[in-house]
Amino acid sequence: MSDFSFIPPTSVGTIPGTNKSAAFTSKTSEVFKEEHNIAPIIINDRMKYITWGGDNQMPYNIIDLIESDETMSTCQMFNAEVCYGSGLVYDTKLATAQVQSQVDDFMLDNDLASYLLGVCQDFKHFGFCVSVIILNEDASRIVRIVRKQACYSTTSRLPTPFGTISSRSRA
Repeated sequence: MSDFSFIPPTSVGTIPGTNKSAAFTSKTSEVFKEEHNIAPIIINDRMKYITWGGDNQMPYNIIDLIESDETMSTCQMFNAEVCYGSGLVYDTKLATAQVQSQVDDFMLDNDLASYLLGVCQDFKHFGFCVSVIILNEDASRIVRIVRKQACYSTTSRLPTPFGTISSRSRA
């Protein structure tokens, strides 16, 4: 364990023997405290959403911070790849020929490797992800799965469950 007693409890100091600086504070609540009041934004009497930080720019600020630092960017990508593991593997050996054909068609229509890596990146950056599942016309099976980039999604900011699963009714 390094001895950082040379740095006051709340300050920015140079780490000896390196060309690096570090911010030190004993009160993390001060580091993450918003300058603005964060209250739900009311759209109408049935709908409201929570802003992302005081200026509603937190996900974009996170992305900017990650992309502006080569080491952080590399580490975040490594973390996503570790979460991704060796990717998706599907096994249809015991399935009927019809099911095998359907799975093969699904895999051709959906880039699941790219989808899963993107989902893992969103988990590592923001702590959640958003997937859109598209059903066939009679809603009997999934035909497509798409990642919606978390920073562009309002679903995560709704204070109550809203529209996460929907279906069309036929009259």
